[in-house]
Amino acid sequence: MTTRSLLTLIFAVALAAVGAVWIKSLVPPDSPSGSLQFLSAAAELPIYDKAGAKTDLTKEKGKISIIHFWATWCPPCVEEIPALSRFWDKYRTRQDIGLYAISVDKDWKTIDAFMQKNPSSIPLFLDPGAATAKRFGTTQYPETYVVNDKGRVLFRVQGAVNWSDPEFRSRIDQLLAS
Repeated sequence: MTTRSLLTLIFAVALAAVGAVWIKSLVPPDSPSGSLQFLSAAAELPIYDKAGAKTDLTKEKGKISIIHFWATWCPPCVEEIPALSRFWDKYRTRQDIGLYAISVDKDWKTIDAFMQKNPSSIPLFLDPGAATAKRFGTTQYPETYVVNDKGRVLFRVQGAVNWSDPEFRSRIDQLLAS
């Protein structure tokens, strides 16, 4: 084999490898919500309130659940808290909906300092080590999951939610009416 043929072969193999990587990059990644379509599919999804009481999200059925992962160090999360609080003020007295605002911060001291500067009525929970967030497939914050009364994940929103958007509220109201 001549040097020219060998170089042509090496170039063709390299070009094929680069092309394969590029084509693979065009395929969208699997949806994290696809890995957890039903809360009951997980053995346990623990979160903790400030008193240290554990709530297992796999057991939260019989109502629409809004599961919202956030962090105090996340700028879009911080911006979103006042609108989430106003949204929750409209639904908080209902028994058929629950909000779980789950912080992935390291401790309650961090959350308390943040909430002192940004008062809110949202029910807060802590996810130590972001273990439950990882089980959902969440890798960026904020991220919100809406779950039906049977524990099925209906949809998720990556990034900040426009909590005052009439279309979003309409979707929630339709779920509550069914």
